[in-house]
Amino acid sequence: MASSTTTEAALEQAAQLVESKQQSDAKFPEISELLHASSSCEYEAGIPPDWQVVRKQRAVGLPDALFEQYDLLECRCFMGLFPEIGRAWITVDHRLFLWNYEDEEDFYTFEGQEQVIVSVGLVRPQRGVFVDDVKHVLVVATPLEVFLLGVGYRAGPRGGDVTLYATQISVAADGVAMTSIAGTADGRILMAGNDGALYELQYRAADGWLSRRARKVNLTAGVLSYFVPTFLSAAARGTVTAAVSVVVDDVRRLAYVLQQDAAIRVFWLGADGSAFEHVMTHRSVGAAAALLCPQFEGAGVELISLHVIPVNESRSLALVAVTSGGARIYFSTVGRAQRLHSTVVAAAASKTTVSEKPAVFDVVHVRLAPGSPGTRVHAAYCGGSTTLLARAAGEDHDAIVGAAPASAQILARAARQPRASLVELAAEARVEGRTWALAEIGGQTMRNDLATVDVVPQRRFAALTNAGVTVLEQQRPLDMLRALLSQPTVRDAELRAFVSTYGLDEACAMCYALLCADDTQPMRVDAAARRLLFEHGGIPRAAEAPAFAPTSGTEQSGGRVELSGRHNGLAMYLARVLQPVWTQSALAADGAQLRVVLNMQVLAGVQRRLQRLQRFVASDQRFVPDQLGSFAATAAQTADSARCWQAEAASLAALYDLLVRAIEVASFADLLCELNLPAASAAMPPDQRQQLAGATFARLVCSSGRSVCRDLALALVHAQPVGSSALSDVLGARCAGMFSAADVALCRALEHLRAAAEADEDAAAATLARDALELLAGIAASLSIQQLRDACAAFEKLNRLSCVWTLALACATQSDPRDTAVAFWGDGAPARDEREALYRRRMDCYSVVLDMLDRRWPVDIHVLQQLPREDALFQFALFDWLLARDQSSMLFRMHAPLVEQYLLIEPRTLEKGDMLWHFYVQSSQYYNAALVLQQLACASDLDLMLTKRIEYLSLAITNAKTSVGSASAGAVPADELGLMVRETEDLLDVAQVQLMIQQQLEQQQNNEAARDLDRRIYTVTELYDRFAEPLRLWDAMLLIFKASNHDDAQMVEDVWQVLLRSVLDDQQSTGLLAVSSKVSQLGSRLYPSASAFPLVVVARILVDLSLERAAEYSRGLIFNTFVQAQVPHGAIFDALNKLYSQRASSSQGCSEFAALVAREVSLLAADWIDSQASSEQPRGLCDEKLADSLPVMDVDTALSQYIINATLSNNQELKSALQHVQDRLRQIF
Repeated sequence: MASSTTTEAALEQAAQLVESKQQSDAKFPEISELLHASSSCEYEAGIPPDWQVVRKQRAVGLPDALFEQYDLLECRCFMGLFPEIGRAWITVDHRLFLWNYEDEEDFYTFEGQEQVIVSVGLVRPQRGVFVDDVKHVLVVATPLEVFLLGVGYRAGPRGGDVTLYATQISVAADGVAMTSIAGTADGRILMAGNDGALYELQYRAADGWLSRRARKVNLTAGVLSYFVPTFLSAAARGTVTAAVSVVVDDVRRLAYVLQQDAAIRVFWLGADGSAFEHVMTHRSVGAAAALLCPQFEGAGVELISLHVIPVNESRSLALVAVTSGGARIYFSTVGRAQRLHSTVVAAAASKTTVSEKPAVFDVVHVRLAPGSPGTRVHAAYCGGSTTLLARAAGEDHDAIVGAAPASAQILARAARQPRASLVELAAEARVEGRTWALAEIGGQTMRNDLATVDVVPQRRFAALTNAGVTVLEQQRPLDMLRALLSQPTVRDAELRAFVSTYGLDEACAMCYALLCADDTQPMRVDAAARRLLFEHGGIPRAAEAPAFAPTSGTEQSGGRVELSGRHNGLAMYLARVLQPVWTQSALAADGAQLRVVLNMQVLAGVQRRLQRLQRFVASDQRFVPDQLGSFAATAAQTADSARCWQAEAASLAALYDLLVRAIEVASFADLLCELNLPAASAAMPPDQRQQLAGATFARLVCSSGRSVCRDLALALVHAQPVGSSALSDVLGARCAGMFSAADVALCRALEHLRAAAEADEDAAAATLARDALELLAGIAASLSIQQLRDACAAFEKLNRLSCVWTLALACATQSDPRDTAVAFWGDGAPARDEREALYRRRMDCYSVVLDMLDRRWPVDIHVLQQLPREDALFQFALFDWLLARDQSSMLFRMHAPLVEQYLLIEPRTLEKGDMLWHFYVQSSQYYNAALVLQQLACASDLDLMLTKRIEYLSLAITNAKTSVGSASAGAVPADELGLMVRETEDLLDVAQVQLMIQQQLEQQQNNEAARDLDRRIYTVTELYDRFAEPLRLWDAMLLIFKASNHDDAQMVEDVWQVLLRSVLDDQQSTGLLAVSSKVSQLGSRLYPSASAFPLVVVARILVDLSLERAAEYSRGLIFNTFVQAQVPHGAIFDALNKLYSQRASSSQGCSEFAALVAREVSLLAADWIDSQASSEQPRGLCDEKLADSLPVMDVDTALSQYIINATLSNNQELKSALQHVQDRLRQIF
């Protein structure tokens, strides 16, 4: 396991090294970053000095038949290149020739009209107009008409086949000679005329009701031009400047028109490409260029061509114009402030591309021509950072000056300076004849030409002259090295200069490219490359100071090691070979299936290069890690150098492992295609398919890729027909390094299970199942959970249930042989603990068994008793499963000590708490049940409603009182039991107060505060300070006063005053009746608490309110209020009599207040007498009850006093009422 881990770690480091090399290659600056100054003119020669930027590959002369046609020339001849169809076009008067320069003698002649052809263009067709065979449209312009020909093109080895179709689409030219024709990506045709105007040829599939099928629209003319006769327009052409050419930028939606006076007009085609708007015209290109570059002669500058700079080459530069002197003038459509900030440039460029027209069109850089000035350039090509300029070198030949970025010099400057500048390699190549056109015809464009893995394909260009076509190949640094090494005698000085220029690492990477090239290298080149690699590739050494580039070395315990150029070159070359597929998605989801989405043709090419590299590395003993290490040990002079050689050996070994793994992954991807991965993956679980979808090639190669590939291999095993050749043998032959012995055992076990499912005899099926279990149990620790589920599902289908739990529990215990998960669980499962992964693994294994029981529910208790009991963690998982199914009774029927331990352990949950107190009740442990219930009620970490907490407290009191007479009560001291009951009752009282507060808050729609009261049981102090007092909950205050025996009489009286006044003043209340109802409601809960329900105080308030609202007062309201509050008659009398006595001793003794109190006492006595008269109890008992319930003598004495006061106040009505009640009372006693 340790060695495997080390190998995987080394593989990850090798992958990181490869990715760092790829990132370094991708960081090559774009052209706008190199042209940050206002002007530049720095060129260098290649090595050797006679090296050319573009080399003539072959020259193809014009066919004799075309020369004969040229001899028949009467008026005009034009020619150009159509690289899209591999043809050169030539016009001789009215005849058009399409010449296949790849086949030399193959040309097509068109003579379907009699006018002199002045211009030809090849554009894309509009959708829905032509048949599918028409891939291009040929636009032919004469002074009288412009017509279209459909072009059918079929690619082939020798230029392919071209077929022309007549379209019957034409428009009148009105005497305008079209000088240039360009098309947009969506089929618009733009034409520049010698009258200075820009025209569009618009066409459609058929004529309309009021419109023709095609028409020519002058895009640059005003509205009045539509009303000017054609002959007047023709007469005015002599006063305008002719348009020389038009080019289109399809990404930025721009069109540029070059005029004969060197002015450039810019047009915006709209966000969707269907509009047309003039943006601006730059009329002083020469003067603007001269301001940026004093050496540039701006007066009378002549521009010969315009070239669009694609967005992928530069975000800020949009156009380059080539002058007749060979200088390049760069234009930008982004403002200066935005160009200075790359992030802003990117945003601005994206906006311009999609929806916005440019606000500026500025000259931003001038690059002077390479070589000696003065020679006129008459043709040019700019694209992909390469520039070709055609100059006259003699009467019968031209010089093609090629210029391309010097990548090594640019990167060297970027390492030394904050901003690198553009340095180009420049050289000339000779072509026969006068050049008419230059175009790129093939190859791969690379910003950084150092990142080359093949000798071919190179970029290819065609130079069309009046003598034929010359095919040119661009030379890269790799080609430069090959030219050096192919010399009969390799000059050491040139070789040292090459290595000095490009660096040892790059030189070694080029050697690998030459040694692993597709084509057959000359023996001389191969031998020289090997000698350069091994004799001059450097040695690893200890770094004296931290290296600038972190990928050029490695950290060791003794210090940083700078590895050799041979090692770093291998890493570079390997990274460049893998680059086309490394970050590409290998798998993608297609509905309920997976499919390989890698380009298999590209992958095959990558695999071939990797295999050639593997053969080369394996064929030389200097690349074998063990031999390299032993060689280093014998050759090393010091321990430090031995450490460096060992570090290089280890890194080379990791790179070699990565190389082999990448080859095997490519083979495995091919195998997936052969064995129909989509059909095999359809049976995979959706979540597994989701995890595999989007997996990159890099992920398959690196450490996590083994599990991905193993899952896919297992899917293939499941999809293979029973009896077919073993897939494990195929994997061993093609991908031996990717699959371990455990993987092979897994495949064989699954094959046994599939065979058992198809077996006709039970004995054979049992044998196969037993063999499969033996294989799987041996590798249980390496099984993934999904693989375990698949295997157990197969056993379940065979009805081998014991195999299911045997394999699942074996997987759990083998994954955690030291029971680390048990210790983690016993410690309360702390967060962010490294043991949690093992715990999760075991839980996943247990879930396989529990899911099986789920599918077979209901399960007999005897089946559960057959489950292994040695694994306590599994037992607890089983208990969780039973609780989830609400099967507490079945849980209790299992081992009680283990069940109690399970219910007591953390984490504490509400469900387990409920189970625990039920368990105690069933085992007659009522005191323990009461403790658990009390803890549940008081727990703040449980999501409980307050009503549920009150229920738990009530149950706790019941169980605590029940425990007094139970057998287990003797184990609990009586005082402890009594204390527990009192505490719980106090908690219940507080909880009921809390409930009333919550109900009042809910009525006030204060839901947030109401929810807070569900969280726990608060103390009375907290309830008062946090809720009752701030929120003015008067009812709650009174209940809190009762619970706390509050002794501040004045505060209590104030609360009653405010409470009853608020009820009385409430507009929606019923006045005194509402006050009476509130007192009765509260009194029934507060009485006999003197601190919270002082009867005298409340009575006085009621009397005062009754006097205020005399109209609402009804006789007996006060005493009935107290009766409804369940206050005894005697207590009511005492309160009213005290209240009367307080007022009688004052000067207001005969006031209305005293009269109202006296009347209430008389009504109270009458009510009491009536209630006693209606009683069916014996008289003696009644007398005893009267004596206990009402102090009759005190009442009689009080009535006598009331009668005297009523007589003094001359209140005859009250006096009569008092005397009547006194008479009735005396009649009874």
